[in-house]
Amino acid sequence: MTTVSTVPAPVAGDVPLCALKGPAQVAPLNVGITSFGADGGKSGISQYVIQLLRQFSASNSAEFQLYVYDTETSLFPATGQVSAIPLPARLRHPVANLAWHQLALPRWCQRQRHDVLFLPAGNRRLTWKAPCPTVGTVHDLSALHVRGKYDWARSGYIRHVLPRLIRRLTRVLTISQSSKQDIVEYAKVPADRVTVAPLAVDHAEFFPRDTDECRDAVEQWLGVKGPFLLYISRLEHPGKNHVRLIEAFNELKRKHGLPHRLLLPGSDWCRADRIHRAAALSPWSHDIVLPGFVPSELLPLLYNAADVHVFPSLYEGFGLPLLEAMATGVPTACSNTSSLPEVAGDAAELFDPLEVDDIVAAIERLIFDGPRRQQLIVRGLSRAKTFSWERTARQTLSVLEEAAGC
Repeated sequence: MTTVSTVPAPVAGDVPLCALKGPAQVAPLNVGITSFGADGGKSGISQYVIQLLRQFSASNSAEFQLYVYDTETSLFPATGQVSAIPLPARLRHPVANLAWHQLALPRWCQRQRHDVLFLPAGNRRLTWKAPCPTVGTVHDLSALHVRGKYDWARSGYIRHVLPRLIRRLTRVLTISQSSKQDIVEYAKVPADRVTVAPLAVDHAEFFPRDTDECRDAVEQWLGVKGPFLLYISRLEHPGKNHVRLIEAFNELKRKHGLPHRLLLPGSDWCRADRIHRAAALSPWSHDIVLPGFVPSELLPLLYNAADVHVFPSLYEGFGLPLLEAMATGVPTACSNTSSLPEVAGDAAELFDPLEVDDIVAAIERLIFDGPRRQQLIVRGLSRAKTFSWERTARQTLSVLEEAAGC
């Protein structure tokens, strides 16, 4: 099935945030922004918040006050137009954090006189009320699509509480047309109140590097020598679909005797034990490597060292690793579900993530079909260049200004 991308391409003549000024605006917009719900650097939402803060720091039209755990002030940058309001790390506990958003955050907004409150992890943390307009980024509603993704408590919150909180936002941001469709359909938010501002990639970090040097670095770091297939994701079952990828890897080894290993970096998450068990029971368990969480500064080396990048997730709001892989020039295969075809365009090999044989066939084409492999590398590099954090930040700031009545 051919999928037409609906993610907008950058507009020619884009200008940086520091060049944008509201001529009728007497004082800069006072924006409250939280880093809570961003997983402390271990998720795509963390990268989203970090990259937006970097862009916002150069804004001439707004000032941002960042609510951040006092243990994470070095992770989430507060420079230039962004200042930090450190809060105790004990608020990290889910119950305490939810209570803080409902009881304390509105008072903070009033005390700091925010013109607008921005909640960038809106599918995890929202407030019921605030003394100012509110904008939240709802990255996805994946729990509605993946049975058993979370425990009963979190699933109940997502199904019955979150839609009501989303509807109370002044404006809703999201990261793909796929997620927008879910927000309109399941949360019953009018389409004209939902704006798509896609994620992007840091092109100063993710670009093609010398493959041999990167493989040497990965060998020294993880002890992984030779070619490997790569899937970077937290270890979450069943949503991230590691088990079927392991089954596909087993079949590839059986059919072709591939020299490749399967590298699965990521922190343990819900039901990670199922993934560890599948790897341990594989006849090629010695070729399956689960090194745990990988610091973000090492990710570009992993991508560049990989022979093939595979992204078999059952559902994604965007799929940032897909974009990062394309930007580094590694041929990529991904699921044909949710937002992934939208992000990939014609630059990835698509497969049905529920069919192991389909995953196998897609990987085979990337390994054995030289012309197809090279075609997708070229397309991926070109595709990745159409995504910009500068543009994402500018779209976000525009929505914040609209919500505040600017």
